[in-house]
Amino acid sequence: MSTQAAQLIAAIRRTRGRGMTYLELEALRVSTCPWRRISEAGHRFLRAGEKIVRKTGRDGLVRIAVSRAA
Repeated sequence: MSTQAAQLIAAIRRTRGRGMTYLELEALRVSTCPWRRISEAGHRFLRAGEKIVRKTGRDGLVRIAVSRAA
């Protein structure tokens, strides 16, 4: 059994760098407050050299993504 944060990080990874909006994260129905789970425990499920980033797209929506550190 995996934690909510682990499930969320795995879902974000499946987007292949595009990231997920807050609504997309909520639609997974993993947690009622997924951005909080990611901010509190998401770092535990990152691989070496990865980090969690928040980026704003051209459409103005904030997306949470897992990025390789440069």
